[in-house]
Order: sequence, then structure tokens, then C-alpha cells
Amino acid sequence: MDEIQKVAVIGTGVIGAAWVTLFAIKGYDVTAYSRKRETRERGLENVRSNLDFFVKKEMISEADSEHAFARITMVEDLAEAVRNADFVEECTGEHYDIKKSIFSEIGKYAPPHAILASSTSGLSMSEIQQVVTQKDKCITTHPWNPPHLIPLIEIVPGKDTSKETTDTVYSFMEHLGKVPVIVKKEVAGFIGNRLAAALWREAIDLVDRGVATVEDVDKAIYAGPGIRWALMGTHMTYHLGGGEEGGYSHFIEGIGNTTFKTIWEELETRNHISDTVKNKLNQGVKEAIKGKSFKDIIRWRDDKIVDILSIKEDEFWGDPMSFPVYDRKSITQNKDKEAQKKPAEVRKIKEQIA
Repeated sequence: MDEIQKVAVIGTGVIGAAWVTLFAIKGYDVTAYSRKRETRERGLENVRSNLDFFVKKEMISEADSEHAFARITMVEDLAEAVRNADFVEECTGEHYDIKKSIFSEIGKYAPPHAILASSTSGLSMSEIQQVVTQKDKCITTHPWNPPHLIPLIEIVPGKDTSKETTDTVYSFMEHLGKVPVIVKKEVAGFIGNRLAAALWREAIDLVDRGVATVEDVDKAIYAGPGIRWALMGTHMTYHLGGGEEGGYSHFIEGIGNTTFKTIWEELETRNHISDTVKNKLNQGVKEAIKGKSFKDIIRWRDDKIVDILSIKEDEFWGDPMSFPVYDRKSITQNKDKEAQKKPAEVRKIKEQIA
């Protein structure tokens, strides 16, 4: 990735600070900007916290952390932030007016060759890119929170984005240790958030109708299908559910067009969360937290994300079906190898991060 050496991050909230962390750890000089001083200061605090977490998990050394932090420059002027950038990651408010205003400024001051990327979680790049002259250089790179840990990146070209830009960004994201997917058509929410929105709507309805508590709805996800989802998606899961002989076709013809048909017919179709329902959900979350602090939950989540990522083979991310054949001999060999390996959190992500 010789064409990308210097990176700018515009917006240093939770997402922006995570991007800064990742770029800096990967060895890039990062210039970051936020309009408000307190956001800049909080952003640097979050970056430091992220780096400390990596050190604690033995994914990087103290020296690596200091070197990464030294690569970061926080500035008070957007023009200064993007002036020498080869790649710009915008992470500001999720409104067209905000994005267009920021992109217009970025377009004025960034070098002509710079790629202008947005972390938007659902807005159209085809619309955003209309405010700059270098439309072919604009693209969406939507991360999943926390971006410095979660591998998925949704790459969404706008109608005027060049194939060269898309290909360069795809390679760059792979170089960062990301797992990129290309969204071929601009749809609200792209891929991941459309799936998440469908599940969330039903999770809300189950609580609202008194079918289950917030805690039990969440438990039904993370202790059930969520475990499988960490390994494979819905289509592959249901292919296995159809059995060795019939596979996905058998599943669709059987449970898909019977049990699931009944479920689909009564699923909620709400497109708004009322204040009454919001209060019910907030109360349920408060009860489920059981006195834990927000920071405690974040730390626990990030710690477990690293553990989950650590157990996956390198090849898995490019091709989930790349796992070895598990006969009795290979199982025994794998157990012997596992016994000799470092702890999970040390063994893996270090290579992706460093």
C-alpha cells in the first residue's frame, strides 16, 4: 500500500478515535481533527485507552504503544488535517447536511489524489460526493463498533466512484486487517445494519408485547444463534440445518415454508419507537445491567471480542470454509497443538494489529 502513507481522520468521537488507534498501530502517520476542543481531548483519551488495552492484552508492547501515539497529531483546523493526506476517513454526524458540509471542506483542501472515505452507517455516497469535484475518489467505508477490533468493513461505492478507488480501498482495508465486503447497490443500512435492524425490531416487539424481558431477549441471542453467527452467517447456518442430503433446499422447502412462514406472517412491522416503548426498553436495560458501570461493560466486551477473534484461523476471514477436515487424527493433533500455544488473546490478533 505504498500509495497510502499519511491518513487524516475527521471527527474524533468513539468511531473516529478507534480509526485513529488502528491507523497509528499499523504504522501510519495520522492527523486528526474535531471542531470542539473537548472532543479532541476526549478523542486522544480514548486512543490512549485503546492502546493501553492492547498492551494489557499483550497484543502490542509498551514501546509499540508509545510509537503509535507519537504518530498522531491532533489539529484545530480541518484544512491542516487533510492537506497532506493520502486517505481521509470522515466520522462526523449522521446527517446529510453535516456530511456534505464536511466533505465540501475536505474536497477543497485535500490533495487531488487523496481518497475521501466516510464511516457513515447508511447515508448515500452518491449524494454526498456531489459536493466535491473529485467525485471518483469518494467512497463509504462503514466499520462496525469498535472499529479497532471488529474486522468487518462495508465498502460502498457511490455512482461516481471509480473502480480504481474501490480496488485501492479494498486492498488498504485488507492491509489494515479488516474483512471487507462490497455493497454493490446503495441501500439504506447497507448489509449489516439492515440485518441488525430486522432483528432489533423483533427484539423490541417481544419486550413490548410482554413475551420476554430485555435480559431474556438478549440472552436468547448471545446464548443461542449468536454463537453460531460468530462462525457463519444465516445462509450457511440454515444450509447445515437442512441436513447432509438436502441442505439449504431441504431447509427452505421444509421449515422455511412452514414454521418460518408462520413466524413471518405475524412479525412486527413498526418503523418508529414510541416514548412508551423507549421507556420500557430503557428500564429493562437498567435491570439487566445489574449495577455494572458503562466502562466496565465496554472493557468486558472488548476483552471477549479479542478472545473470540483469537480462536479463528487466519484463513477463516478470507474463506470461512478453509478450516481443516476434522477426522479423529486431526482432532488429536489439533488438541496437542492447542496445548502448546500461547493464551488465545496473545496468540492471534497481535499479527493483525502489528
